[in-house]
Amino acid sequence: MSFQKISLIAALLLVFCVNGQQDKRLRSIDSLLRVLPTLPDTAKVLRLNTVSYRYQPVDPKLGMKYANQALLLAKKIKYNEGIAESLRMIGYNYSVDSNEKALEYYFRSLKIAKTKRLRTNLYMGLGLVYTYKGDYKNAMKYDLMALKMAEETRDDRLAVGIAMNIGIIYYDLANYPKALEYYTKALKWNEKLGRKNAVAYCYGNIGNVYSSMGKLSEAIENYNMAAKISVEMGDVMSEAMSYTAIGEIYSQQKKYDAAIEYIEKSLVLSRKVNDLRNVSYASAVLGDTQLAMAKLPQYAARKKALLESAIANFNASSDIQKGQQSLKDIYANYEQLALAYQLLGNYEKAFGLSQLSIQYKDSIYNEDTKETVKNLEDKRTIELRDKQIKLNKITLQSKERQQWLYIFGIAFLLIIAGLILIQSRNRKKNNKKLQALNAELDQANKVKMRFFSILNHDLRSPVSNLIHFLHLQKESPELLDADSKKRMENKTISSAENLLDSMEDLLLWSKGQMENFKPQPANVAVDAVFEDLQKHFSGVENIQLLFENPKRLSLFTDENYLKTILRNLTGNAIRALEKNPNAKIILSAFESEGKVKISVTDNGPGGTLEKFKALYDENEVVGIKTGLGLHLIRDLARAIDCGILVETQPGVGTRFLLSF
Repeated sequence: MSFQKISLIAALLLVFCVNGQQDKRLRSIDSLLRVLPTLPDTAKVLRLNTVSYRYQPVDPKLGMKYANQALLLAKKIKYNEGIAESLRMIGYNYSVDSNEKALEYYFRSLKIAKTKRLRTNLYMGLGLVYTYKGDYKNAMKYDLMALKMAEETRDDRLAVGIAMNIGIIYYDLANYPKALEYYTKALKWNEKLGRKNAVAYCYGNIGNVYSSMGKLSEAIENYNMAAKISVEMGDVMSEAMSYTAIGEIYSQQKKYDAAIEYIEKSLVLSRKVNDLRNVSYASAVLGDTQLAMAKLPQYAARKKALLESAIANFNASSDIQKGQQSLKDIYANYEQLALAYQLLGNYEKAFGLSQLSIQYKDSIYNEDTKETVKNLEDKRTIELRDKQIKLNKITLQSKERQQWLYIFGIAFLLIIAGLILIQSRNRKKNNKKLQALNAELDQANKVKMRFFSILNHDLRSPVSNLIHFLHLQKESPELLDADSKKRMENKTISSAENLLDSMEDLLLWSKGQMENFKPQPANVAVDAVFEDLQKHFSGVENIQLLFENPKRLSLFTDENYLKTILRNLTGNAIRALEKNPNAKIILSAFESEGKVKISVTDNGPGGTLEKFKALYDENEVVGIKTGLGLHLIRDLARAIDCGILVETQPGVGTRFLLSF
């Protein structure tokens, strides 16, 4: 048995009705009937057919009654489209228990139906009935005709129902990948349209595909989704179908108690709403379950009772299917009945039923049927391709007509684009010149600021000493004896000489900044550099300057750059040691890790690395009072490829390590 068979009527319902809730349906019927006497005749025909449609899943007999009333009124007023719709509604109500009658009225309606929507509905109805009969040639034929019209009119609600029905055909022909393709397409379509009832049926159909493929856990997952949505929507028919399908899975898993529980729950719901198709389906599944139990040794004591109950259920299912001409389900019931009678020992009865089953099966699953279904879809694919080719030709002709206009338009745009391009290039050239000038001005300003800061840093102290001596000599000469005066003169001369050296160093640095002056490396004896430093700072008092170069090392670097770096580092150390008793500065040259290194170490107050940030960060701001010594050291060291490392601790001192 198959879940799809039970979904057929549901799929038809969903095409025309958004709300599948029975209570709401009955309330809407009452409201439709109350206003019926006030309507003109054509509107009455439409209203009566709507009432007929809404009664079909609840009470098909009443649905038939109102459809016949609509038909009589439509004939009386000669309303042809109303006649066609009334005939369709009669066929729709017959589809519950008589496929042949449903076909008769659908074809009668089709002869006079004019509108595309009505003809699409009729083709779809025919496809459903033929599918239920197992006539897949005609089923696919009418479903594809319906799908073509639905696409032409862009009616998504009809198209999605047809896609579901085509999936049913492929499922019944055991083409599970194609069935899953159409069901999944329909599921996404219905979710987009917000049709929860249709989503539930899609989950049910997908579950049945997984069941047939042996993927039982995926099947139950989809069936439960279908049941959950059906309960939320109050759709009893769909809920019952989901329970039957779940029961069938449990039966396959040999969980017979759970299977019977779900199937009996389904039968109660289906009988409540008079859903004969699910009653037939659930009865057959219950019979399958009982037959499976009868084969097992643990049920040997109940074997006869189980087989008799199974036969009763198969017969009950068959009685309904015979009235509906459902060939596939009839052959399945005969097959199971034959097996049940065989287990009871009635081999003659079993053989006769087996032969009937084979006849029905051959009429449905012959190769001609499968090939015809494939050919029909291939034909539709070709039609769609031909239609696309025609559209392409029309589009090409339209493009050719506009070709010259495009050529003239493009030529005009190219001229404008050329003018804009020329203007843009000129603008870019001017912008580059302006940017270069701005960069030069910016660099000049930076150099000027650094130059004046360095002047403040390295020249202020010697000039200050000179001014101090001159003031002292002018204002208080009596305070200076001959020795003090001589000592002060020597100190002043030494400071002036140092000032001249510093000025030369600063001019050298500023020239390098402004003219990209490059250092001139050569072999430099470290002792010569140390002697220059000792001479430069000979006037320093109260601070012990020590020079260490036991290996008499030499360097390949620019001597002036090196002297300026060490002079600034030593000068900074001297200023840091002004108030420090036992002040000491050690300049030491040594080799380490294959490199020549020079360290400048003092026992001053030390500090934190943040204090020496200007050695590494070009953006560090330095004030006038502080000077720009660290910036000078950084730039000169970088020029001669000299690495600088700072080690400092508060209260211990500071060590600068130069690495060449």
